[in-house]
Amino acid sequence: MALLTVSNVRHAYGTRVVLDGATLSLDRGEKIGLVGRNGTGKSTLLAAIRGQIEPDSGTVQVQRGIRVGYLGQHPELEPEDTVRDAAERAFTRLHQLHQELNGLYERMATAEGVELERLLARQAVLEDELASEGGYAIDHLIDGTLAGLGFTEEQLSQPASTLSGGEQGRLGLARLLLERPDLLLLDEPTNHLDI
Repeated sequence: MALLTVSNVRHAYGTRVVLDGATLSLDRGEKIGLVGRNGTGKSTLLAAIRGQIEPDSGTVQVQRGIRVGYLGQHPELEPEDTVRDAAERAFTRLHQLHQELNGLYERMATAEGVELERLLARQAVLEDELASEGGYAIDHLIDGTLAGLGFTEEQLSQPASTLSGGEQGRLGLARLLLERPDLLLLDEPTNHLDI
């Protein structure tokens, strides 16, 4: 089954039609470059694939259970984050799971009977999800990904807001790669991402 199927998508902004009959299918491992002049619907198609907009007609089907990652033209970074903090935001769900599991352990200390059984069952589910999200070994993934995209050890503690536009694009890509998407959408990637 295709990761993505777009069938006969049409979308207009007022009277200006930007997509008319857009159709494509993307299988695992395939790479597609969408090329065209400004205003011809490239970003609109990506927005429809991400579910950000509903096309006027046609269908967009993303295979159930896959992760769609998106890198916009201008990555959104928190101004107070360091380079490393910004990359670590890829693991927000993992941190939430750790917090929930810690709270679960606290409740288990005083629980008994049916309540304890329910908490033990939830613990098993959380631990499975933790393992699938990267578990406890994320530090080396973050550092390795940042190094692989050209960030130096000294830059890891630098405020992300002080990076150049190209460096911010690479940092956005690092965070996106750490999220391990099955389908990666890059909206106008620049030559700064060549590495």
